[in-house]
Amino acid sequence: MLCGLVVLFAHQLQAQDWTVFEKYRETITREEFCRLIDHVYNPSKAVYVYLNVCDEFAEFFEDVEKTQLNFTLYFARPGKTPRKADQTFKTIPELHRLANAPTQPLRAVRIVLDPGHIGGKWADIEERRVAFGNNPIIQEGDKNLQVARLLKTRLEAAGAQVYMTHDKPEPVTTARPADFTTEAQEYVYEKYHVNAETVKARQTYFNKLINWYSELYFYRRAEIAQRAENIRTQFLPDLNICNHFNATETSGSGKMVKDNRHAFFINGCYGADEMTNPMTRFFMFSKLLEQPLEIEMAVADAITKKMLRIANLPPVNYGHEKYQCPVNDNSYLYARNLAASRQYPGPCVILEPFYMNNAWTAERLAAGDYDGVRNLAGGAYRSIFREYADGVAEAIIETYSKWTVRNEK
Repeated sequence: MLCGLVVLFAHQLQAQDWTVFEKYRETITREEFCRLIDHVYNPSKAVYVYLNVCDEFAEFFEDVEKTQLNFTLYFARPGKTPRKADQTFKTIPELHRLANAPTQPLRAVRIVLDPGHIGGKWADIEERRVAFGNNPIIQEGDKNLQVARLLKTRLEAAGAQVYMTHDKPEPVTTARPADFTTEAQEYVYEKYHVNAETVKARQTYFNKLINWYSELYFYRRAEIAQRAENIRTQFLPDLNICNHFNATETSGSGKMVKDNRHAFFINGCYGADEMTNPMTRFFMFSKLLEQPLEIEMAVADAITKKMLRIANLPPVNYGHEKYQCPVNDNSYLYARNLAASRQYPGPCVILEPFYMNNAWTAERLAAGDYDGVRNLAGGAYRSIFREYADGVAEAIIETYSKWTVRNEK
């Protein structure tokens, strides 16, 4: 359901000015442009029906008939070094020039922490409020906030400038579900071919469906879009970290599973059906041309290693699917077109470790945050929130230290 709603959401956003891509003129070769489309951003290659690609340039079109030109991107000339892109984040060469002290490796590094979901009284609407087994109710948004607060402290101690998209379980958008009722009704009536007769026969059913879509537009579209707008206008990060806890598709019913796995995502793998929408194509090319992959993969690989030391769990193993694909030899890392990673400027890594509806994880989440070590979930463990935050912090610090710390030899 999550991926299938991308097109539904994208058409509600305002049309963008494709001329903003002029800043990427001659910053990428034709070979690299096509490689990124084919292997990371659109493995189905469906987007090519909207492109004319030749050695000198690529033309982006609004329509498959190629009568409405959005923009022409000129490639770097063969044999010449591509021009530096006008990126909003510090590139690796720019990070090298920071020449930080070993005690402050993240000095001048700007990091966004985006605790997934909202939590609090909004957890029911988000469908993120569940009791697993005999454990107390778990609201994922609240748990994500706990991790982010601990992570913020660790990163700031290493010199980072940290911006949290929200620091309490309240939405940042001023919109509310009721604001989307009319839009949701129009969508439901069109989707299900509703007429006066079917409405009368199934009014309660359609009312519930309209309410569900109204809530969905609120927390998944309006909320994330507002977080993205705040990031673009208030901070412009060098790195975005979106922290979550994972779960299986049956978790909403409270069903427990024996399985437990990790998954991590960066932006990419836009589906063939998603390419029919010009706004979604705009998002895809925005991410492709800003070229965040090297930093994203380095950070994600480092986080993977740290999380495996905390809990040596297997990967989700999505394989090559319609909406996700591997991007390197890290079997835990996938490209996927998610709302946050396609809208947040700069490198963005989405973390989905542990299955909350696994007994081991659920017991540790239910225990809350605490000092020291406790005997629970079949072993002696530190707080899962501190382990999570420490693992991510150590990964970021170690990765950026390779780029930012001055060489004193």
